[in-house]
Amino acid sequence: MDLLTVLVLNLIFILISTFAAQYIIAEHLSAFFKKFAKPAIILIAGIQIGFCISFSLIATEHFMFDLRLIPIVLGGLYGGPIVSIVLFMIAIVARIPFGGSGIWVSFFNTLTITVFISYISVSFKEYPLAKKLYTVVGIAVSYTILIFLMKAAIFNDPSELWFIFIYGITLTAGIFIVTYFIEITKQNNYLYKAMIKSDKIEVVSHLAASVSHEVRNPLTVTRGFLQMLKDPSITEDKRLFYLNTAIDELDRAETIIKDYLSFAKPQSKITSAICVKDEIEKALELIIPYANHFSVNIKKDLMTGLYVYGEAPKFHQCILNIIKNGIEAMPEGGDMLISTREKENGLASIVIKDTGCGMSAKQLAKLGEPYYSTKAEKGTGLGMMVVYKIIHEMAGTIEVQSKLDEGTQFTITLPLSS
Repeated sequence: MDLLTVLVLNLIFILISTFAAQYIIAEHLSAFFKKFAKPAIILIAGIQIGFCISFSLIATEHFMFDLRLIPIVLGGLYGGPIVSIVLFMIAIVARIPFGGSGIWVSFFNTLTITVFISYISVSFKEYPLAKKLYTVVGIAVSYTILIFLMKAAIFNDPSELWFIFIYGITLTAGIFIVTYFIEITKQNNYLYKAMIKSDKIEVVSHLAASVSHEVRNPLTVTRGFLQMLKDPSITEDKRLFYLNTAIDELDRAETIIKDYLSFAKPQSKITSAICVKDEIEKALELIIPYANHFSVNIKKDLMTGLYVYGEAPKFHQCILNIIKNGIEAMPEGGDMLISTREKENGLASIVIKDTGCGMSAKQLAKLGEPYYSTKAEKGTGLGMMVVYKIIHEMAGTIEVQSKLDEGTQFTITLPLSS
């Protein structure tokens, strides 16, 4: 293989393995990666180093040209000094079997890069994106200049200009692309988590008004009975009745507040079998005051024994978002039906139907897109985007049917838990 083919093959493998590792970690192993970040980086970068050395171009004096510098540099910068030292040793051990005088140039250059990386890795994560890119590009250019100068000066074996140009450009562009890809993926994951948190806060703020109304009712009753206790002429039986009623009303207010806080507080990321009926009823307990505020009558037809697999808080939020949107689509009041059924092929079906204002075909086509909302200036579109993302994570699908002035029906299909 010629130089360009070797370098492109190296770069493709590094990109694919980096993408696969980040996807698996983000979707399934985020908790594991937080605990074992350094060993995971060493494993991924070590595999990339081994592949690059195995598929490299061997020139005179056994000089080997490949893109092993990319995992060495990025692994050290993101993993820290210990990871950088381990990757240096892996690169040298993998290089030794090929022998030749070029091994000493490789040893010196890699050691120099490792020392520099170990020094700046402590603060590298805090760099802005532009500075990170400038840093890795500077390392790649310096490495290229250093290795070809040593090859020419020490071994009297200058390389042709086109050879230096292709290697330098490919190495520099490769490390730039991989670094940018890693940063963008990290940023997207961060924005997605922030979006979910922001959307949940928005739902909480909308529920707050209706919850405060529900809490005010028992407090008003309690205040009235306590005022009546001031009357010295009331009998002991009435006094006990007033006290017990006041206590019952305070207990009711406490229950409302507990339900509200259990929704608003941070939740653990534990996947398990979720009882569909229980989670929908929990969501309804929270949303009923909000529905009453809009004069919306919610009917339910929930089948027992349906279990799906996922994170209960996310599923709870998903159902709550759809119900809340349906309620807000009926500002003058209306009816909502929530039903669940078991379908063929081990699937559960959740249908949420309202008699609201509905959506046009154009609006329906854009549903779930970020920053698109049917609520004019009041909506961001993030709520439905989160709903689609959660259902997708649970290996499910959403089908939406809607007609203007007739209403909307959401049909969620999820695989049943074994």
